[in-house]
Amino acid sequence: MSVWLEQLKSLLVCVFIFCAGILQAQVAHASQFSVAIEQRLMDRNWPFLPHVPRSYQSADDLSLAIGAEFNKFGLEVKRSSFDLELLRSSEPIDVALSARKDSVSLSYKLSDEQKFTLAMSQQEADEQRFECYGFAGITVGSCDASDIQINSSDERYDVLEGDLVGIDAKTSSVGLMFHQQLDLSWFDHWSAGLTSTTHDYNWLTPVEEITSPFILGIKINNITLGDAINGALGTFPQRDSWRLNQVNISAGKSYPIYKNFKVFADTDIAYLYFSNYRAIKATPNYNFKLRAGIRYGTEKLLFEFYGNYYHRNLIGFEPITFNQRTEHHFDRPYGNLGVKMEIRF
Repeated sequence: MSVWLEQLKSLLVCVFIFCAGILQAQVAHASQFSVAIEQRLMDRNWPFLPHVPRSYQSADDLSLAIGAEFNKFGLEVKRSSFDLELLRSSEPIDVALSARKDSVSLSYKLSDEQKFTLAMSQQEADEQRFECYGFAGITVGSCDASDIQINSSDERYDVLEGDLVGIDAKTSSVGLMFHQQLDLSWFDHWSAGLTSTTHDYNWLTPVEEITSPFILGIKINNITLGDAINGALGTFPQRDSWRLNQVNISAGKSYPIYKNFKVFADTDIAYLYFSNYRAIKATPNYNFKLRAGIRYGTEKLLFEFYGNYYHRNLIGFEPITFNQRTEHHFDRPYGNLGVKMEIRF
């Protein structure tokens, strides 16, 4: 229920922004407004999607975009919520990720077929809290499965309210794209551009303050607690900022099938360059997404139903999902189904 309340709140905020935009745009004599709502879903039990990592259960991505065209200029504001249900076999069991993204893009038309778009976005995840955490098979915390419980009297950890670990995450992106409309046999539009994303993660746990040789030397299952803690904390997201720079190239084609119905296919390729990122293993240097589906379009209405295939999970497309704790998942594909409706007036 809390997820839907958050999504409803996001939609109401976007409606408010849209109404304010209409009042201002009347003065600027906007030629067209648009409202688009889009939802993408994934469920690991759907056999027609790629086989996802074992911990992935389901995902829900809902977005609302408000746009306006002003002669040569275009403006779009967008808010989206991303909820990924993740369940592990060891503590912490529930590692669900929920994040919100706010985006603004400004475009300038060079002609009816060409335009530049400057886009900025910020994504922020809900804090992840874990009362227990598994360190190389040793479970530390206050849950029933814990092997050892650790408390701290340091006021610094009062914000955890008794939990063992808290993790925060946010990203900010800026990008510039060039778009070209064409009428060729293989594709009817393409675009190319650059995007740079800054990742900021922070985490807190009293475990990292343990200095007692006696406690660190405790051996459970033939592993000392000190070695187990050092190994696990080494895979936590790095606290200093790092950047993902990417070159984006996309192209697409649609084919009429009946009246206002078309089938379409779009491909997005991202070449990835990491800056100041300390990898646990080799990081991917590219990713691509293939979207294919059916489209119904008129002058005032657009409706799409489609499927997405991501070759290396969501890196390059959902920034908040990638860090040292999750990078081992990004050599596997990911897929979802989506539906989009856009009204123009």
